[in-house]
Amino acid sequence: MKNLRLKWSAAMAAVVFGCLSTAVEAKTLALLVGVADYDEANGIRDLHGPRNDVTIMWRLLKSRGADPADIAVLTDKLPAQPEFPAVKALPQYKNIVDELDHLIETAKPGDTVIFYYSGHGITQPDLDPASEEEPESDGQDQVLLPSDVGPYNPVEDGIKNGLVDDELGKKLSAIQAKGAFVWAIVDACHSGTVTRGNDVTRTVDPSVLGIPQVTTRSATRGGTRSGAITLKGDGKLVGFYAVDSYDQAIERSFAGYDLPMTGEGDTQRMGVFTYHLHRALLRGTAQTYRDLAQEVVADITGDRSGGRVPPPVFDGALDLPILGGSLGGGPPPMVAVLKEGTLTIPAGTLHGYDPGAKLAVYAKAGGKDPIGHAVIASATAATSAATKIRWAVGSEPEEGAFPVTVDKPAVTFRFAVAPPPEDELGTNALVVRDAIDKSLGVAGDAASIGIELAPPGDPQADLQLRVAKDRLWIVRPERPWVTDAGSFDETPSLAIGSDAETLAEELKESVWLLARAAKLVRVTGAASEARTEEGYGVEISANVYRDGAKGADARAACAPKGDTSLPKAALSPLLPYAAGNCDYVEISVSNPSDYTYYVGGFYVDALGGVSPLIPKDADRGCVRKLPSGSGGSVTYKFKINTWDAARNRPAAIGVENAVVLAIPEDDTKIAPRLCSLVQPTLDRTQATRSADTAAASRSSGASLKQLLDGVTGSSTRAATVATSDEDSGPQMGGGLFVFDVRP
Repeated sequence: MKNLRLKWSAAMAAVVFGCLSTAVEAKTLALLVGVADYDEANGIRDLHGPRNDVTIMWRLLKSRGADPADIAVLTDKLPAQPEFPAVKALPQYKNIVDELDHLIETAKPGDTVIFYYSGHGITQPDLDPASEEEPESDGQDQVLLPSDVGPYNPVEDGIKNGLVDDELGKKLSAIQAKGAFVWAIVDACHSGTVTRGNDVTRTVDPSVLGIPQVTTRSATRGGTRSGAITLKGDGKLVGFYAVDSYDQAIERSFAGYDLPMTGEGDTQRMGVFTYHLHRALLRGTAQTYRDLAQEVVADITGDRSGGRVPPPVFDGALDLPILGGSLGGGPPPMVAVLKEGTLTIPAGTLHGYDPGAKLAVYAKAGGKDPIGHAVIASATAATSAATKIRWAVGSEPEEGAFPVTVDKPAVTFRFAVAPPPEDELGTNALVVRDAIDKSLGVAGDAASIGIELAPPGDPQADLQLRVAKDRLWIVRPERPWVTDAGSFDETPSLAIGSDAETLAEELKESVWLLARAAKLVRVTGAASEARTEEGYGVEISANVYRDGAKGADARAACAPKGDTSLPKAALSPLLPYAAGNCDYVEISVSNPSDYTYYVGGFYVDALGGVSPLIPKDADRGCVRKLPSGSGGSVTYKFKINTWDAARNRPAAIGVENAVVLAIPEDDTKIAPRLCSLVQPTLDRTQATRSADTAAASRSSGASLKQLLDGVTGSSTRAATVATSDEDSGPQMGGGLFVFDVRP
């Protein structure tokens, strides 16, 4: 089913949840499907997260005024308790289709219809493209797997009881035709492996269901990112998808979040995408679906719940306003207890109460304005403690309970590296263990910049080290482990050899490069999401130009940079864009504010390299000055290539970023020298790629704290986006543009 790419009506008035609609008759109708229990005879691994996913979505809808009678929940084994929804039926194929048909029958103009699915997903061959208006470019249909799914049937050309994207799309399009607004949310994936240790990917090995391999019919490079379904309509649909149609959605343990939940400890799981979406909705700060999508991506970019995950997909009428500001009401306050100068809060890192975050403290009797501010000093997953309390003049209270909210989130930095599983080490065990201890363990100083060792094989690490072919592979968890020399997505690796000292130095340099790049992206993501008061901050916009004909050939010569005759599309900060060969990007930064800013632009590649967007900026400290009220601007132009023409070999692919930092001028009037952020890429660690000889302006042993101090005012492990402890005045701003670079 084709990317249900929508031709949207900009004039359409948004209705997000019927309970907020001005139309008296409008309602919120929802179908929440959570598929956890599969037939083991089919070889499909059960999930734990979908039961919790549908539970928290049901609670959210109900708390915003939706009638529980209008919310159909299809799942299994939920407790019969008031905090959990009543299950209408099992999440089987017929029940799902029947409920969709019921929505088609009952939806009325002005209603909001929410379709939510959490469970396994997979792909199968699209064997009848002639019958479709837009055949699948990769030759695959996306399929959601109900609990009664069966093997692939070659006679009927499909998975038994699989919910194919084409069929689902037609059902949702029929609801749109009734004049209702549709929000489709899918937390499932469509390729990959079944599990990453304790993390579980929501997909199934195609061979388990007997699905035949298919040769991709189209090798379109840098095509649009597509989710689980594609819809055609008149502008009344928004799609939120955990991952692209070729990637892996992940569930993991979130013990302590939004209790009560099903499961205990490691089995108290949720979908990572659903977790971040739920947190963003509870904050209540988004005004449009695009705002909401950007908040979700910003959370994922700085995710502290575990290893990195692939970027999500958002589609449809994203600029429709969310009435009431993301369901209205703002973030619910937590009740903190003040004793001996410390606030103890029953919420922790899972809820955004991270070390370094700033809190607003309100009076016991309520009130619009805070009576004080505090900084979180320590936190566990579900609890935190705040100190450095500053009370408003005349407001210092006695000890007791006070409502608090996160006023300014922290940008925390934990970069965990998992050693190889023991069963992979073999004869390399002594050398590898010694090298890891020397470079990343207590013998090294990696902890000083936030790098820590995770348990061997830990799937929640930011990097996983693996051993094969007498090489130590540095695996990014959001990318597949590929050992094929010369492939586009070849995983970086180091020859193990017999010298632990040499391997330790190479490993330390590689990991530190990736850690510094990750820190830069996380800080900029937080700055990009931050909203500044009127009169503060720069304005950042971006467009991409695509030469489709040449982009389809990795070795073709690209159009000149700056050719504005090419098809153009606007880029939104934080929202991932599927970039391909020959894409040309233009980013413009202007300063309408009352403050002078220093601006620096950098490209962060998939292998940790950081380079100025304008190479000659290196001669001026990698910054440009934008005086207040000057009306001036800075424009960055660059191309994305997936082929190294000079060396006739592939270039790196994966998630890459264009970073723009805007730093307000301080009292010293001295421009920051941002060239300290520049560093080489790891392409030298790939067998078919030669070393990048460009030297970084700092040695690889530079402290990450030193690297970013003066830019964010950060400590090693946590920082707020603000440049000072004051609650007013200019703050560091930024723009983070995310490119999902395809071969």
